[in-house]
Amino acid sequence: MSSLRGSAERISISDGWLAMGTFFEADLRVLPAEADRARAWLDWARLEIVRLEKIYSRHDPHSVLSELNRALDREDAVLKKTRLDPELESILFSAIEVWEGSGGAFDITVGPLVEVWSDATTRGEWPLVENLRQAKRRVGSEGLLLLGGGELGLTTGGMRIDLDGIAKGAVLDRLRERLEADLPNTAALLSFGQSSILALGDPDGEGWRLVVRSRNQSGGTLAIVRLRDRALSVSSSVGSIHEIAGERVSHVIDPRTGSAIEQTVEAIVIADRATIADGWSTALLVIGANRTALRLVEKAGLTANVLESSGRNVVSDDWDRVISGIAPAD
Repeated sequence: MSSLRGSAERISISDGWLAMGTFFEADLRVLPAEADRARAWLDWARLEIVRLEKIYSRHDPHSVLSELNRALDREDAVLKKTRLDPELESILFSAIEVWEGSGGAFDITVGPLVEVWSDATTRGEWPLVENLRQAKRRVGSEGLLLLGGGELGLTTGGMRIDLDGIAKGAVLDRLRERLEADLPNTAALLSFGQSSILALGDPDGEGWRLVVRSRNQSGGTLAIVRLRDRALSVSSSVGSIHEIAGERVSHVIDPRTGSAIEQTVEAIVIADRATIADGWSTALLVIGANRTALRLVEKAGLTANVLESSGRNVVSDDWDRVISGIAPAD
C-alpha cells in the first residue's frame, strides 16, 4: 500500500521499524515548527508498541495475555472470576463486539481448532472428527463473561484467547489517541505491514490515497481508495495454504463449524476504529462474498469489499464513495 506526498506547506516526518511480527511505518505531516514534537511522538510510539505487545501477544510466554490464558486453560476455571488488565479488558470488549456483529465468524477463542488443523497439516492427514469435536467444546466467545470493572467470568473450561486478528488495530487506536492529544493538527498515515492502516487528517486536500494490493501470487491491485480519519484493514485467506492428501487447505478456520474455509477470500474493511476494522476483515474471510456479509457489514455501519477466487464480489452501498472521493470524517 502506498500514499501520495503531502502539500508543500507541511513537512514529512517519518520512520519505520519491525514490530508485532511485521513492519510498522509512520508518516506524519506537520508544520516545520512541530517537527521536534513529531520526532518525540515517534520515539514514544516505538516504546508504546513494545509495551502493548507485552499485553496482547500470545507468542510471548511472559505477556499479560499468556498469563491470562494459563489461568483459563484449566477445566476448573469455569465460573471463577479473573481480574483483567484494563487495556486487555478494553480489547476484549471490542473483540466481543465484532463476534456478536459477525454472528460468531470472528472469535478470539478459536485457538483449539487452529491447533487441531495445524497438527493435521503437519502430519499430512485429515483431522479426526473426535479431535475437532473436543476442540469445538472449548471454542465460543459466549463462554467469556465480561463483567466490567476488570472482571472476567467463564462458563467454559479449557479456553484460550488469541488476539492476533485484532491486536494491531488496537495498537493503532492507542497511537491515534496520543497523537491527537500531542499534535492535534497533524495528518498521519500509520501502518502495520500495509494491512492494518490508520489515515488521519488530510495531507493534500483529497485525503490519503491508498493502493490496496492483493495478497495472492499475482499481487494485483484490489482497490484505490481515498481515506481520511478512518481505519482500513485488508485480510486474505491466501497467507498460509497447506495441502492434505493433495487438497489445498486454508489456515483460516470457521469457529462456528470447526472447518477450514474452502474459498480463497480477500476482504477490505473501513471503519472508524482500527480495532473494529481488523476484526471484521478477519470475520469476512469466514463469511465470504455473499448476501449475509453485505447485510452484516451494513448493519455494523462499515464500508467493505469482499472478493472470492470464484469471482463472487460484494461491496457495501457506500463503497463507490470511498473509491471516487474522500471517506466521510464524521
